[in-house]
Amino acid sequence: MKQIILSIAFAVILLSSCSSIDSDAEKAAKLNRKSMRYARELKLEEAEKLYRESREIIARYKDTEKFDEFHLAYSKYMAETAEK
Repeated sequence: MKQIILSIAFAVILLSSCSSIDSDAEKAAKLNRKSMRYARELKLEEAEKLYRESREIIARYKDTEKFDEFHLAYSKYMAETAEK
């Protein structure tokens, strides 16, 4: 019984960390896209603010074992934008 509870807890933690990585990647990509839009409109202060927020999210994953997973999701969200 104890082993079943531990297995369920581990699965929940694993699934929540994956969704967190994906949502962080999506948020970083959205911030970066919005930053680029502001830069094109010459709203440079707003662009810089959003770009820094995006980089802060990316920095949380840099040099961690989760970076590859994060970068793959981030690249997917950035590519989706390029297609629109």
